[in-house]
Amino acid sequence: MSEIDQAKSIEQFTGSMGANAGGDASAAPPAANPLHMVQDRLQNRWKWVLIVGAVLGPILAIVAYRLAPVRWASVGYVQLISELKPLVDQTMDTERIDDFGGFIATRATLMRSDRVLESVVRTVRSGKPSASASTLAGRDPQADIALLQRVIGDSGDEAEAVGFLRSGLMATVPKGSNFIEVKFESSNPALPAAVVNLVLDSFMTIYGPDAETEHTEQMAKIRSLATQVRLRLEKFEEDRMAAVKDSEFFSPDMESLIEARQEKIQLLDARMEALAAQQKKIERQYRERMIARGEEPGEMPPGAMFEPTMFELEKIDPRLVTIRQQIEDQSVLLALAREKYRPEHPALQRIAVELSTKESLLRAAREGALRSWREGVGSTQSFGALEREKQEIIAEKRLVGEGIERANQVAMRLVKIDRDIAAEQAELGRLGERLRELDREAESIRRGRVTIVEGASRRGAPESDKRIQLAAVGLGGGFIASFAVFFLLGSVDPRAYRVAQLQRDGKAGRWLGVVPDMSGVATDPAAKELASNCVHRIRNKIEARRQDVGAGYAIMVTSPFQGDGKTTVAVALAWSYAESGHRTVLVDCDFIGRALSHQFKHLHSPGVCEVLRRGALAGEVVAIDGHLSLLPVGADLSFSASNLQIGALRRLFRTLRDQYDVIIVDSGPVTASVEAIPVASSCDGAVMAIRRGRSRSRLPESVKELTDSGIDYLGLVLNYADADDCRRYGSISKMSVEVARALSDSASPATPHPLLGSGRGGGSA
Repeated sequence: MSEIDQAKSIEQFTGSMGANAGGDASAAPPAANPLHMVQDRLQNRWKWVLIVGAVLGPILAIVAYRLAPVRWASVGYVQLISELKPLVDQTMDTERIDDFGGFIATRATLMRSDRVLESVVRTVRSGKPSASASTLAGRDPQADIALLQRVIGDSGDEAEAVGFLRSGLMATVPKGSNFIEVKFESSNPALPAAVVNLVLDSFMTIYGPDAETEHTEQMAKIRSLATQVRLRLEKFEEDRMAAVKDSEFFSPDMESLIEARQEKIQLLDARMEALAAQQKKIERQYRERMIARGEEPGEMPPGAMFEPTMFELEKIDPRLVTIRQQIEDQSVLLALAREKYRPEHPALQRIAVELSTKESLLRAAREGALRSWREGVGSTQSFGALEREKQEIIAEKRLVGEGIERANQVAMRLVKIDRDIAAEQAELGRLGERLRELDREAESIRRGRVTIVEGASRRGAPESDKRIQLAAVGLGGGFIASFAVFFLLGSVDPRAYRVAQLQRDGKAGRWLGVVPDMSGVATDPAAKELASNCVHRIRNKIEARRQDVGAGYAIMVTSPFQGDGKTTVAVALAWSYAESGHRTVLVDCDFIGRALSHQFKHLHSPGVCEVLRRGALAGEVVAIDGHLSLLPVGADLSFSASNLQIGALRRLFRTLRDQYDVIIVDSGPVTASVEAIPVASSCDGAVMAIRRGRSRSRLPESVKELTDSGIDYLGLVLNYADADDCRRYGSISKMSVEVARALSDSASPATPHPLLGSGRGGGSA
């Protein structure tokens, strides 16, 4: 799509927006483009943004460079020997006897304590270095004191001096090390090293231990702790012996004793189960005998006994086995004899007698064995005897259980005493090992645990220098501030510079076109041709909106403010209509400005004022050129906009419509003149002109004033538009070289269309 086509598309789009103004309120506005918003706020101000930014940026950069803080720092290091574990007050509950990390952290905190810093202030004000002043790296303590005297002074608040020292002092422990890093920062390059060295001196004076005394105290403290542990150990051993002696067991082996008694309880439980089973047998036999006798079984009598089996009787009298075997053999012989002999046979009778004798003998032996069983084993197998034995076993179990409970209590007491003895023995061993360590480390301890390994010295480069960075920020901030100021100005008072602004601003309504600066049109043919094209385009767009082209059409040309060039637009539009053959009259209704009458040198000629006072035209219209005429504002100064009657003005325009095709009315600004509303209500259409670079803050208000008066708002014209907008909205199409040659030479051949064959339209185009 060409640039001209794009411009036409934009015009159609903005025209349709204006046509729909006040119509479909539900139409969603297009999303705002941030780039367009920036362009709108800064139109024609980019040059000023860069100029102001170029001035303000270096100024802010210089100020930032001079005000940027420059921090100098120096560092000193204190070493704590990790092999010499510090001792605290050692008791039974002490578990951090070698908490070296905590020891270092505590010393780092003490480095910034009030006591250390107050000692520094007193040293500076006294002018005498401490006895433990370090001389590492060839340091001169007196020079450090003299330097701080110039800063702290000999008088003043000590708390203020301490606060000054603390504000720049840091004491940290690098991770995993046994060093304390002491650092001081200041804007004075010579001050940090002096402060660090004096702080280290004061710290060593206050918290640096007397190595020999510390070693002796530690040895004495550990020996005292060892003596206390031994006393407690002896007491625990005496308690253990007393616990065994006072018990009924007289044996320290409680575990074996408890196991033996538990086994005894198991045996008693087994005997109880056997007795219960025997009682059940007696009870069952008793009930069977009673039932066999036909008697009702009652409560078990204590004397009820268990009837022994033949097997048990045979154990008492072994003859029963032999007799019973003989009876069985004799029974076999009797059976055989009965088969062989008659009943009265002597042999049969002899065998029967012998069998009877054997049976009698068996009964006698059985009775004797049963009597022996009852007198012996059976005497203890009665139901009552078994019950008494069960009660005895229960009592015995209770005594054994109580003994086990007492043994457990003694065992638990012994376990606790043994545990305490083991803990005290371990503590005694640890203290002994610490004593041996102190003996081995005696020489190291005497040299001291805390040592200044590196004093502070003045650095050649600052610790922190933000001047370059802040200068760059200031330079950029100058341009940003310049941009922000002009962006804010453009937001508070938006101005019209380009067509694109007005097209994107839906509040401006329809878009008609542009009018260039006319100052150079008379001497520049190309500029004149471009200006003519722009004005003719505006006239054609107005004509396209007219409904009745047969009657005279009154067009009001106005603007939001005075000085927008509405008179220039009115004259150019009238000239365009006159050039196209329309009978055109210019009417000056700007009773205050009178620029139209002045431009055509009819400022003192009769005109609108006289016509309105008289009520009819009487030759006030003067011819200008061809189809163009002029009705001046009039010379009657007694008539002004305050005397204006809308009815009289409408009668004047009706008369002019009968005589002319187009009436171009130059009126005062919409929002700053009295006559604008009467003129608007008397005309058919209105054109709004706004000058390039003028504020458009009241443009929406002006458009609303016109539409509320009932006039047809034709659109907006940008006056004094720049060359780019004029070329875009007023460019002239050009003929091709071939057509120009053909016009000058009728014999010049025309190039046929490639799709047309010979003989089909092959003549001249």
